[in-house]
Amino acid sequence: MYTIRCFEKLYGTPSILDENMELVERLKRYKFKDAEKLNEENENFIRKRNAKMQKELEDAAKDMKGLSPENFRECPVPGNFVPNAIPTKPYIYFDSHDGEVNAVKWSPVDRLIATGGADRKVKLWDVSKGCVESKGLLVGSNAGVMSVEFDSTGSLIIAASNDLASRVWTVNDQRLRKRISIKKLYVYLDYD
Repeated sequence: MYTIRCFEKLYGTPSILDENMELVERLKRYKFKDAEKLNEENENFIRKRNAKMQKELEDAAKDMKGLSPENFRECPVPGNFVPNAIPTKPYIYFDSHDGEVNAVKWSPVDRLIATGGADRKVKLWDVSKGCVESKGLLVGSNAGVMSVEFDSTGSLIIAASNDLASRVWTVNDQRLRKRISIKKLYVYLDYD
């Protein structure tokens, strides 16, 4: 009898408990309906986005007037280079890295491409003559290069690697100029 009275003091009478359970179940049903509605809205959004992207790709593929592999001259490296088009098949094959290529970036001023790979190297490629020619090799990373970026003038290139460091090279003489190491990484989000 004592335990029943303590239970009633702590939790109320059984009718109040039943009412609370009913309210909790009703709240669960409402939350489930809200989640289902949100999931349906997300699925509709993704479906519309995918349809829009498919249409844009189809339009871009139709807009390849006058481009064919025959219009490009032969390169010393096997394959051809096709600018300003969404390709339907690869037009160029060349060995760039020993392993995966993780990053590719165009120079903002020259017809130069930088690639970074799992082999810990950054390679520069000249495409100004309509074909790919090796222009340089930038070394110094202790782990795979995951990102490459040119500065706005195209004279410097920075590469970030998996050793938590970034390195800066000059493009013209291909010399390592700066190593930036990260000891601790903090991310701050600024909400306006």
